[in-house]
Amino acid sequence: MPSRDGGPAVIHPQPPPPPPPLPSSSFAHFVPQYHPAMVSYAPQPAQVVYSPSSTAAAANAEIRDVWAGNLEEELANIAALLPYYPCVCVDTEFPGAVHDSGTPRYLRAPRESYALVKRNVDDLKLLQVGFALSGAAGRCPIAWQFNVRGFDPARDPHAPASIALLRAQGLDFATLREFGVRPDDFAVAFFRCGLGCGQLTWAAFAGAYDFAYLAKVLTAGRPLPDTLDGFHALVQGLFGPKVLDVKHLARCCGIRRGLEQVAAALGVKRAAGRAHCAGSDSLLTTDVLLAMVDLFFRDSSVLSHAGTIVDLA
Repeated sequence: MPSRDGGPAVIHPQPPPPPPPLPSSSFAHFVPQYHPAMVSYAPQPAQVVYSPSSTAAAANAEIRDVWAGNLEEELANIAALLPYYPCVCVDTEFPGAVHDSGTPRYLRAPRESYALVKRNVDDLKLLQVGFALSGAAGRCPIAWQFNVRGFDPARDPHAPASIALLRAQGLDFATLREFGVRPDDFAVAFFRCGLGCGQLTWAAFAGAYDFAYLAKVLTAGRPLPDTLDGFHALVQGLFGPKVLDVKHLARCCGIRRGLEQVAAALGVKRAAGRAHCAGSDSLLTTDVLLAMVDLFFRDSSVLSHAGTIVDLA
């Protein structure tokens, strides 16, 4: 996959209610089980997105793999937690990039960068989506890793080096094909549980591909819009106006390079899992975001940076 080299600090008038007990999971790894349908939920507008001191609680974390068999159970769990953790950090894994540009990345204009993102996302398939939640209660100790069905390395286009890297990190493509979540089922569950309510804060690190792949799966696999303006409108329509790029925020704080390097500069360690796994990377992105809010945005709102996605602005 391409390398990943940008919650307002708004104070709630009263302390928020404590989050509910964290839900347990009845799903055994790689073993399909089936559960009752999840309840629908539409979260209320949230005034608090981040708790500045919450990075102290970042050590404890669990990453839950989500397959077809436990999709509804885990989306119901997310729905129950969204009122307390209304910021969602997302990471995606995908089969690399099969199109490139003759222009070096640092010289590409936003429209040229978007044209390249569109070509790759239109031609490739999503493999994993990671969600990590945070809010006034801190960072939720659970992150979710959705394993998406549909990719076959024997038939579908991909970058061989990216597939080799993902295999080395533990991604089993045969298991993905057998037990993974159908993209259409993921899209339906996404909106039913409240993730698509438009009232949450969304964040990613170097999020052009993350939001592009999510937009593709949430629109039934349709090609991305032809224009950059059309893409920004689609992202706002799907995720609302509060979309942040943690890499952009890091640049604003004088910190550059990739997610691991930014985390090291902030003294943030990976709480669970390994790099290039969507659940683990979404957790690390959340902890990096919380650390930056604590260090650099105590007296200002990061929402002034909403809508700025690295390479596309």
